[in-house]
Amino acid sequence: MLLQKKYALRLRSLQAVFGALAFFSVLFASCAKPPSEEFPAYPPRALEGTKAERFDALRAQARDVRSCVVLIIGDSLVEGFYKTYHGPGIFAAGVRGAGVRDWLGQAPALLGLLKPRRVILALGVNDSRIPVDKLPEFFRDYEELCRAASLAAPLSLSTILPVRRGKGRATRFGDRINPGMIRRMNEGIARIAAARGYEVIDSHRAMADAYGMLPEELTFDGVHLTGEGYAKWGAVLFPGYSAGVFGG
Repeated sequence: MLLQKKYALRLRSLQAVFGALAFFSVLFASCAKPPSEEFPAYPPRALEGTKAERFDALRAQARDVRSCVVLIIGDSLVEGFYKTYHGPGIFAAGVRGAGVRDWLGQAPALLGLLKPRRVILALGVNDSRIPVDKLPEFFRDYEELCRAASLAAPLSLSTILPVRRGKGRATRFGDRINPGMIRRMNEGIARIAAARGYEVIDSHRAMADAYGMLPEELTFDGVHLTGEGYAKWGAVLFPGYSAGVFGG
């Protein structure tokens, strides 16, 4: 009888030890679990420097990340997503001042590094300041960029966002851009999409007010977006994601 009690005590002690080990193993695993391959944790990126340095920083980050669900290619408007959008799997490849011709030389390397499941082209506001006679050249470059991107993944084309012009705050940059040029470029983007079978995301229509301008509360300088602006644009580009993933 005494021997049975002794063995019972030892068994309970062993069960307690194994239970504690199991608990701490689960706790450690949950803390040490690496990021999911599908939704990688993006490392810091240099958001200062020359255009070339920013492209270098994008490639360096892409080498660390190695994959993404959606790659969105653009200029400073897309660069702003990196600072305000915290959704998983979205790689915001935006470079301040970049246009379509800049991305012609840069996109192939980034596409090869990230192997995205979907690509969105969301650029053109910097190109909208070109003379009218340069429009055919712009569309040739845009089509070439589309072809390169579409070889990597299904492609979506975002129309160029509206700007805000006139008096008052939030028009510091908007007055430098001709909305008529943006309209002509967006019509051309829609034609390219229809001819090649690409999806069109009509960001311009979704973000414009009744006068065809960017609402004052969505921009702080007539072109670039506020936190509220990014929340609205993000819902257009990435439907299904919660607005709570956007910061101010």
